[in-house]
Amino acid sequence: MRGVFVTGTDTGVGKTQVAAGLAWLLKKRGVDVAATKPFATGEKFHSKKFKSQDTAILAEAADATEPDDELNPVFFKVPASPLMAAQMLGKSPPDVHGALFPLKKLCIMHQFVIVEGIGGLMVPLTEREFVADFARLTALPVLIVAHPRLGTLNHTLLTVRVCREFGLDIKGIIVNMMPKKPSAVERRAPEMIQRLAGVPVLAVIPEMKKPDYKAVGRLFEKTDIADRLLS
Repeated sequence: MRGVFVTGTDTGVGKTQVAAGLAWLLKKRGVDVAATKPFATGEKFHSKKFKSQDTAILAEAADATEPDDELNPVFFKVPASPLMAAQMLGKSPPDVHGALFPLKKLCIMHQFVIVEGIGGLMVPLTEREFVADFARLTALPVLIVAHPRLGTLNHTLLTVRVCREFGLDIKGIIVNMMPKKPSAVERRAPEMIQRLAGVPVLAVIPEMKKPDYKAVGRLFEKTDIADRLLS
């Protein structure tokens, strides 16, 4: 497979906007890209076409033609980890290996695939399998999305450690939602993360009133992130 697995230090750090921004940028550069979210949960279906709002955003950014079931094979209508959501609904937990089949099809059909995880790497998919296990099955390098707020050093370094324990190749870190007027701690966070983690911070994205993947993509154009992902 050729692509990248986008994970986060926590839920709500902006993985979808980063993944969609990358898809938009690569598409603009003429790369035949697919963007997928194998596992998703939520309070309700987003629309008749897409169960998950995240999948809808990714599909729009990549100009996808595939059906929702291929882009998001696993969805539970409870806003929780897939394991907990399945248990609360009285259903079986997701088939982790089964969720890999649509992804393999996307990899055959496209030059590059962007896979967005759910939550962080240790979100449970089954009693014994985590998002990190699925990331390892894809054999894709990992892009970590973090935030600059207090606690980010702990969360980011833990995520990096999990990557290394699972044998995942880390492509880099994106620091998202940097305030327009950051505190001294927030301003220093990217440099501290890069130095302590030993992983390059590829971009710092400012906080936006309304998340806009195209704006994120334009910011990425000013960096070498596309070249790094494609190399």
